[in-house]
Amino acid sequence: MSNSNPAQNTIWGDQKQDGFDLKEFLFTYLLRYWYLYLFFVGGAFLLAWLKIRYTTPIYQQRSTLLIKDERSGSSGVSQEDIFKDLGLMQGGPRIENEIQILKSRPIMEEVVRQLGLDVEYYNAGRVRTSELYTGSPIKAALHDLNENGYGVRFRISIQDTQTYKLKVGSHSGVHQFGERLDLPYGTFIFTLQTKEIPSVNQFEVVFREPKDAAAGYVGSLGVSSVDNRSSVLELMIKSPTPQKGIDILDKIVTVYNETNIEDKNKVGRNTIQFIDDRLIYLTRELSDVEGNLEQYKKSNDIPTEIASNVETLISQVQEYDKEQTMLEVQNSILESLTDYLQNQLTQFEPAPVNLIPENTQIAVLVGRYNDLVFERTRMLRNATTENPVVQNLSAQINTMRSSILETLKNTRGDLNLSLDKIRNKNSIFQQKIRTIPTKERGLLEIKRQQGIKETLFLYLLQKREETALSLATVVPNSRVVNPAINTGGPISPNGRSIYATFLLIGLLIPSLYVYLKHLLITSVQSESDIIGHTSVPLLGAVAFKKGNEQVVVQPHSRSAMAEMFRLLRTNLQFLAAGEPNQVILITSSVSGEGKSFVSLNLGMTLALTDKKTVIVELDLRKPKLIRYLTKQPAAVGITSYLIGQTPEQDIIRPSEIHPNLFYVGSGPIPPNPAELLLTDKLQQFIQNLRNQFDYIIIDTPPVGMVADALLLGPLADCSLYIVRQGYSSVSNLEILEDIRRENKLPKPAIVFNGVKISNSYGSAYGSRYGYGYGYGYGYGYGYYDDDVKKKPWWKFWGKTK
Repeated sequence: MSNSNPAQNTIWGDQKQDGFDLKEFLFTYLLRYWYLYLFFVGGAFLLAWLKIRYTTPIYQQRSTLLIKDERSGSSGVSQEDIFKDLGLMQGGPRIENEIQILKSRPIMEEVVRQLGLDVEYYNAGRVRTSELYTGSPIKAALHDLNENGYGVRFRISIQDTQTYKLKVGSHSGVHQFGERLDLPYGTFIFTLQTKEIPSVNQFEVVFREPKDAAAGYVGSLGVSSVDNRSSVLELMIKSPTPQKGIDILDKIVTVYNETNIEDKNKVGRNTIQFIDDRLIYLTRELSDVEGNLEQYKKSNDIPTEIASNVETLISQVQEYDKEQTMLEVQNSILESLTDYLQNQLTQFEPAPVNLIPENTQIAVLVGRYNDLVFERTRMLRNATTENPVVQNLSAQINTMRSSILETLKNTRGDLNLSLDKIRNKNSIFQQKIRTIPTKERGLLEIKRQQGIKETLFLYLLQKREETALSLATVVPNSRVVNPAINTGGPISPNGRSIYATFLLIGLLIPSLYVYLKHLLITSVQSESDIIGHTSVPLLGAVAFKKGNEQVVVQPHSRSAMAEMFRLLRTNLQFLAAGEPNQVILITSSVSGEGKSFVSLNLGMTLALTDKKTVIVELDLRKPKLIRYLTKQPAAVGITSYLIGQTPEQDIIRPSEIHPNLFYVGSGPIPPNPAELLLTDKLQQFIQNLRNQFDYIIIDTPPVGMVADALLLGPLADCSLYIVRQGYSSVSNLEILEDIRRENKLPKPAIVFNGVKISNSYGSAYGSRYGYGYGYGYGYGYGYYDDDVKKKPWWKFWGKTK
């Protein structure tokens, strides 16, 4: 437990800062590496520009196509049309099916063949190779390839209007235009389409297998419905050549219509063939039945009027039997579908489809209902039933279910009315049949067989004529609403997106580097590192020293470094207030943190106030301070005095830099420095200095290496602990915290040494210490730089003379 009040641990109040200081982090870690951001962001923008410059632009083309409703006009005879009068079957396009047909590979393969897209021509540039769709001066007049020829690049260099140089694989040679070439890849003839040599004479020709080329174009093709209430489709394709995309869309429509017409004609031809086969068989059967009828009448002597009544009755019975059966089947299916939709267990389950192919209205409604159910199921994989989108879908499903149930109810009502009528009529005819005598009843059976076959025979003859007529009048079931056009500028590459992506990468790489470096750095980087690891007060900061000059404080100097030491001198008065003839001990954790530099310049700063100041070099193991003053070690010093070889007055020497500044060198390095520091003679010597000088500065060894500084603690009034930015380890601050807790040194305070200007450290630090080394004055910027010769703006990056 510390025996000091936390409020007394700091000179300027509580230094403890909670939370993450973004401003301090930016100034300390990020702005130090501004050159990395400049380099990577600049490089990222350059790479983005190169990508945009040399990426082949992609354009988008669109067209719209109307799929006609076949119920509104005759566009050929299908199997459904031929037999539609057997029930309630209705025609009409299925948009989803037509979308898949338009995107099918067979149609695209035919487009590739008709447009010649299986041969691609390129302009071979130095950096980018661009496709030539219609403007290629080179044409492959003949190309009969084998399996090895597809995908191979034929490089052609035009020599003159008669010859060209061909390089493909291991083959390289000069050939004549129009010459037949027999190569390992197949047989080829290349021709020149112009009479002059083009300015660009390097070309590439690539042959694609139609199915492979079609697969690539299908991948870039999009077909979608404009809205759910119409049968208009929008076709989109992406192509590096706008005219090529336009031609592909137009040709897709043409091939689609041709395919539809061919399919309809094929149905018609197959129907005629089927009818012809059935007519041969029915002719034979009808002839047999008519012969049986004639024989039956002769053998039973049946009058003509009876036969006439029987025939009338048979035709009516057959017609009503057929209608009743079909209506009962349809009614049963509608009843089952109604029960399914009303069942709570299947409330959000897909409903059965295609149960009633004769009624497309119900099929369409059920299809839309299932689409909503599937979409809701997909949403529930990543959301709950409380999600607004899921709730909206549930409401749509309930609304669609109600519509389907209402449609089913109305349809069943109509069916029940029709069934009642048919059943009533059938019961009447059944009663009539039961009243017919035995001979007439036999005649009735033969006549019923004859009527069925005769009706079917006449029906097939009629349909054959209709089908034959339709083959000559087939029209496409689609019409172009808007011809294919290019939608404008390129959709790829997207300049804004690319620049934004590369900018993000350019910022991310140095930020990641700075962050990782910050995580791995174990040295003190900022004031927050000090405050976060020790409660010892921060007395002041000293900027990083450039050059070899050790004495940076001079009379009348107004440099930032001199002002920092003046501020340190002022704060020192608060640290040891009321103590006359102060003894100031200066130490650090390890060697190289700047003890001697701070001791020398602090002594010079105190001497400038007309205070007699002496610097005592008590680092008896590795002395360096006196070398900064005299350029050579002292021949005699404190060790000579302590062992009795030199009197006291002979080791106190005046400095040559100021009349109020004196020094005491360490002298020869002793074998037992710790024992010398414990002698009473040293205490007496310090007391004698108090009587002669206003300030005594003691330069001691690092406490993290030897205990000499702790042995000298009782002789001092206050202690300055030097921490060097980027050099002192954060873990060494624990040593200082232990010294504070155990009161091993008197009134310890920290001097933050070696603070670099590029850190903009003063922006946070200056506001605490009054002068604002980042705001206003700064490290070498502003008022206290008046004694530095200004550089012209054009020599900004040069050195100041």
